[in-house]
Amino acid sequence: MMKFFRAAAITLMVVLCGLAQESVPNAPLSHRANIPADLSELTRPLTVTVPAETQVKVSVLSGIDTSVNRVNDPVIAQVLEPVYVKGKIALPPGSLLDGHITMIRNPGHMHRPAELGLRFDRISLPDGQEKPVAALLAALEHPESLNFHLDAEGHLTGNRSVSWKTLFGGVTAIGAYGALKIAAVGSTGASLILPIGGAALIGYEAFWRHGREVDLPPDTRCRLRLNYPLTVRVPW
Repeated sequence: MMKFFRAAAITLMVVLCGLAQESVPNAPLSHRANIPADLSELTRPLTVTVPAETQVKVSVLSGIDTSVNRVNDPVIAQVLEPVYVKGKIALPPGSLLDGHITMIRNPGHMHRPAELGLRFDRISLPDGQEKPVAALLAALEHPESLNFHLDAEGHLTGNRSVSWKTLFGGVTAIGAYGALKIAAVGSTGASLILPIGGAALIGYEAFWRHGREVDLPPDTRCRLRLNYPLTVRVPW
């Protein structure tokens, strides 16, 4: 009889202990405490957006000459410095921008220089991403060493080989109806005198000489400006 009560008591204690353990919730392991309930957050790629008006330092790999190239000829530029967004590298060095020539105006008389327009419309990142962009020239790294300048519209314009001040700086009147002497500016430096109503025009060749071409050497460093935002994937 005593054995029966002892066995019953032991069985009752075991049942009570089991019920007590089930009533206490299990504490989460420390290394799992920060796992989000929705695991899709870990599988969704992280993206960042490069704002419009961002400038990107590049090297224009293609050499361009307005006397040789034509509209729609391809142009390639390579990103030299990373572009960061929220601490992430959005545009890494080595990214390639594909573009084309949008406008060529050949030089004309009166020393009118040539003009060149470029536009970049696609970027390829080292990880294989390809995105449409709209980027124009914004600045030249060493404009003083180049024989052209960049205007506000992103066009390259050849520098003038002569100015109006140079042409007319040497005007000399000889008498009330005498000839006007204007120093000629040309390859020969010779004066050409054409009497017109008692006056003389000197420097005819300088007036009708063509302006300079735009010659963009390979690996010219400059900055491109993004006209629109650009969204790319970045590593976590």
